[in-house]
Amino acid sequence: MRLLKSCRTAVAGVLLLPALATAQGGDTARVQVLRPASWHLQANSYYSEASNGYGVWRGQDVRLLYSGKKISPFVSIGSQSRPNGGQRVVSAGSYIVITPWLFSIVGIGSAPDRGVVLFPKLRTDISAFVAVPKLKGVLMSTGVTDLRFTDPRTGGRIVSLGPTIYRGRGIYSGAVHLNTDRASGAKSSSWQVGGQWGAQGSYWVGGGLGGGNEAYQVLSTTPFDARFSSRWGSVFASRWITKGTGASLRVDFENKIDVYRRTALGLSYFVDF
Repeated sequence: MRLLKSCRTAVAGVLLLPALATAQGGDTARVQVLRPASWHLQANSYYSEASNGYGVWRGQDVRLLYSGKKISPFVSIGSQSRPNGGQRVVSAGSYIVITPWLFSIVGIGSAPDRGVVLFPKLRTDISAFVAVPKLKGVLMSTGVTDLRFTDPRTGGRIVSLGPTIYRGRGIYSGAVHLNTDRASGAKSSSWQVGGQWGAQGSYWVGGGLGGGNEAYQVLSTTPFDARFSSRWGSVFASRWITKGTGASLRVDFENKIDVYRRTALGLSYFVDF
């Protein structure tokens, strides 16, 4: 069940990376392997400022994960506010271990449209992670994300592909994303790479880089094409304060070229029980 153990480590990494919150280094030589807790509860909050009049963005969410042998379901409730208003979002999904060498992540999210749109009205995700034969600690992943807004003609589909590599105390990943706009059929792409180092129950530190472009059609009285290029980077650190609690700090920088530059600081606190 080696992949199952990797899956649970990946679950922790996926939950901690977007968490945004504080940590220090630790003595990894004396870290013991801990049995995953059955429940993981995490509260996240972030603050960001964007240039060119886009103003202050604030957000928060609460996430709950149950770690089972074959199925690990999770739920999340969050919100974001900007100068033009705010919106709430609810999501749910699960990590599913199919065989010792294959697992999947499925999810669905919904954000009611009450006049301010910051999230898709409906988002669905499905991905699969497969252990590469004869390459110890290497997984290949592929996934599809579908985005739909109030107008059924808008949104799009994102297809992703990339590796995840486990080496010692490090987890390294990369991916390319191929995007198709539903309204116009326009194609665009993006990429990201990242890594994290540490041990479950002690600390994680890491970061990532990414970039790409956006291509879509804005539907209005006179439809027009939108084209943007972006670059982004992030660093984070997480540390267990006690056996079952911890906190994280994350800093993000985004440059949407010729539109705005945005810097974000996020904090989180998590409890394993």
